[in-house]
Amino acid sequence: MPSDQQPKIEFTNEIATPEQIINTMIDLRLAVYELEQQIETLRPDFFAACLALNTEKITLEKAIITKKLTPGVWNYSPEVKSTEALLKQLKRQFQEDHEPIRGRDITWIIKLLAVKEAY
Repeated sequence: MPSDQQPKIEFTNEIATPEQIINTMIDLRLAVYELEQQIETLRPDFFAACLALNTEKITLEKAIITKKLTPGVWNYSPEVKSTEALLKQLKRQFQEDHEPIRGRDITWIIKLLAVKEAY
C-alpha cells in the first residue's frame, strides 16, 4: 500500500468520528480514575469492616469476600541469590537473541492531564 494512503478503518461503535471515540475513552478513563480514588479512600474502612466480622468468608447478595494473604518474602542464601542473578542474565541474553513467541501487541496509553496525582 502506498505510504500516502491510509487503510480504511471500520468502527464498531456508533460514535461518528475518531475524535469522538477518543474523547469518549478519555471521559471513561477519568470516570475510572474517580472511582479508583473513592475505592482507595474507602479501603481502610472496608478492611476494618471485614475484620470486625471475624470470619474467613463473607457471603452477600452481590459478592463473596474472602480473606487472602499477600505473597510471602524470604531472605535467600547468597548461593540462591547468585543463581537467581545468573538466571536473570541468561534470560536477558536469550531475549536479546530471540524473538518472543507471543506478546508485543500494539496498544495505546492514555495519560490523563485533567487529574492531579496524589503522589
